[in-house]
Amino acid sequence: MKITIVALILFFTSNLPAHAGCSKSEICAMLIKMNHFSILDKCPSAGPLLAECKKVKETTAEDLAPGEFIDNGNGTVTDIANKLVWMKTGERDKQGNLNKVKLKIAKKLAAASSAGGRSDWRIPSLAEFRTLFFTKRVLNAGGKKAWINPIFDDGVGHYYWTSTTCDQVSVITDRYQKKICQQGELAAWLVHFNINAVFWHHKSEDYHVWLVADLK
Repeated sequence: MKITIVALILFFTSNLPAHAGCSKSEICAMLIKMNHFSILDKCPSAGPLLAECKKVKETTAEDLAPGEFIDNGNGTVTDIANKLVWMKTGERDKQGNLNKVKLKIAKKLAAASSAGGRSDWRIPSLAEFRTLFFTKRVLNAGGKKAWINPIFDDGVGHYYWTSTTCDQVSVITDRYQKKICQQGELAAWLVHFNINAVFWHHKSEDYHVWLVADLK
């Protein structure tokens, strides 16, 4: 009798999937908020599904025309090639410090700004922001060296939010390496002009803000 029970237990357990109790959708959802070790602790044999969850459709950012910039003399810069108007520097608070906020707040700051007499500011897309990168590290309008067109004022080593989330663009290649983001709409891309790089971070984190508007 005991032998029969043991045989039945072995039969049923051997026919369970390796990741029993954790479906692929559950494991992929966990991957957004948990690291691999935490997931494997909860679902010990979920390794094969973790590998499947890591497979993302590779969508890349479009390439815009090289910017042709004109300083408007009022703290804004016009790109006549891409029909955009940029703030000359990052968004600052009343004390003159660069704002450092979550992406949701960054969008609200953009919508509320009246800089340059405009009311249509927004957060730049990754494709738009990349037109500001320069071919070499030079002194910019702020007197600091950075990989940004010298008509702009930056170079002190800040990350700036783009409006492009990882469900819109999942893969980029900057001067360092190919970078893949698997976080979907929970994360967005950032640019860093001081080192000429692009990164992604979760939208719940705090980073700096730069504004752009469409030329009308």
